Amino acid sequence: MDLAEFKIIFDSILSEYVQKKINDSKKLLDHEKLNKIIDYIHVFMFSGWKRIRPYVLYLTYKWLGWKNQEAIMRFGVIFELLHSMALIHDDIIDKSDKRHNVATMHHYTHKLLDEKDMHIAWSQALLVWDLLLSRVYELWYQNHDFDESLLYAARQNVHYMIEEVILGQMIDVHMMTGEEANEWLIDKKNKYKTASYTFTRPMLTGAVLVWTDPKTLDLIKELWDCVGMAFQIRDDLKDILWTETDKRIFSDVQEWQQTYFTNYIFKNWSEEDKKILRESLGKSLTEEKIQILQKMFQSSWAIDFVKSIIEKYSDQAKYIVNQISFQDKSVKVAFDYLIKKISNLSV
Repeated sequence: MDLAEFKIIFDSILSEYVQKKINDSKKLLDHEKLNKIIDYIHVFMFSGWKRIRPYVLYLTYKWLGWKNQEAIMRFGVIFELLHSMALIHDDIIDKSDKRHNVATMHHYTHKLLDEKDMHIAWSQALLVWDLLLSRVYELWYQNHDFDESLLYAARQNVHYMIEEVILGQMIDVHMMTGEEANEWLIDKKNKYKTASYTFTRPMLTGAVLVWTDPKTLDLIKELWDCVGMAFQIRDDLKDILWTETDKRIFSDVQEWQQTYFTNYIFKNWSEEDKKILRESLGKSLTEEKIQILQKMFQSSWAIDFVKSIIEKYSDQAKYIVNQISFQDKSVKVAFDYLIKKISNLSV
């Protein structure tokens, strides 16, 4: 089952659960505007998300000892609820108006309230976050038809994921202070916010739910750390070379996000270029300024340097896949496809 096929099945399970909980909350509120905010949870969660986390959870579970498809998909709902919570926070921190071409939770609330007070909109978005948290707890304590000892290990792994992504976000916010970040700090942010959060921890969770020997667990961790790092750095590259429909070009620079690209300029290039970049961070950029920055990254070899890093992680991931024994060859095909797609340099 590829990601597109998985998404169709998983989305039906997720939608049924989310809509039921929305209806429960609306009955308790019985208030026109507040009910619209609650209704928007479904719009927000079904606005084009890829479902990568539950998919890699599912893939690992299938590869290591397929038992119960419905149970692993129900458990995967936890990851999507946690992801929704993370994005609500992320959108407030980044002051984003849109995500996947729909209004962010706080921006929708702001418009619903006739744009009277952004503080109220932020507050309501955070309260939606709290509501989702209660749903996570509800699912957290269900056994989902798994052995209780394995479920304990899975819950512990998800806990590690939550803590890591929060610490990664703290690094991200700290970088907005203007303090220049070195490669070590950028790597740590990428590992916690992307590699571990999107790939490694969901994969390890799927592995422990069927019990896996320590050697294989180490290979899984190393594999998806590499894939996750390639994924994040490729995303940084896309930000410079082209724009997606729901993302501004050079949004990282405009949101004061420090990456391998900014680090390369600060570390290797002229004082004049460093000054241009420093004055661009956290600012709204004109088309002329974007072209100046694009030319800088091209002429400084920053893009070639970053592409070489993506290739390094991709090659290492391919090597590790070949060290793993796959009983189900279709799962290896899916792994190979994901690695190829994530590390594709033709952006």
